[in-house]
Amino acid sequence: MDWQVAARIVTYHRVKWANDSFALIKVQVIFHASLAKGYVPAMWHQVKAVFIPKPSRSSYRGPRGFRPISLTSFLLKTMERLVDRFLKDEILVLQPLHPNQHAYQVGKSVEMTLHQLVVWAGKALDQQEIYLGVLLDIEGVFNNNSYDSMCAALARHGEEHTTVQWIRTTLEGRLVTTTFGRFSRSVVVSRGCPQGGVLSPLLWCLVVNKLLARLNEEGVYAQVYADDIYLQAVGPSNC
Repeated sequence: MDWQVAARIVTYHRVKWANDSFALIKVQVIFHASLAKGYVPAMWHQVKAVFIPKPSRSSYRGPRGFRPISLTSFLLKTMERLVDRFLKDEILVLQPLHPNQHAYQVGKSVEMTLHQLVVWAGKALDQQEIYLGVLLDIEGVFNNNSYDSMCAALARHGEEHTTVQWIRTTLEGRLVTTTFGRFSRSVVVSRGCPQGGVLSPLLWCLVVNKLLARLNEEGVYAQVYADDIYLQAVGPSNC
């Protein structure tokens, strides 16, 4: 490997020049038309799935030992990033996610989630109360989420029909292809959002937000980190 030659060729100014030469104004026109018309080019629907081994698994003989990652068009990912930024800067500012959502958000982490649980449990023990906690691990949230549920969640947060329809169009009709050795298989998926997709984490957060809000309104403290939901209840002890 010759890192010196690579460093001479790939410089900041050359990369900037290469990007500028793509005529960004034309890309902007394409993005405008795609969003306004709710149209997604067929090439953007072609997805290559690669399987990444999940860490700390005792065996990798079955499909559950791997995580499917979707590789999509660079232009689609760029457009998704624009929409994702808009949703976070405009829509979620006016109608934020429930404060007990901790994943995929700036300033929040799994450590914060665990800290809140420890504080609640410690308080209950100090007051000699009964503490009940239930951890739910929802399986296959990215694979099984329906298009209707994701679009309905966007609408509940006040997103306009144009953007909702464009997101639905990106999800519907995806042709996912995977290759193993000399064998290749292609399938048109009918639900879910791509793992590794720019919008996928936010779409799941919007869907689970309704459940999270309802549980807390009913008096059951609940918090969510990605596909993990924790429920807890505290009550007086008769002992």
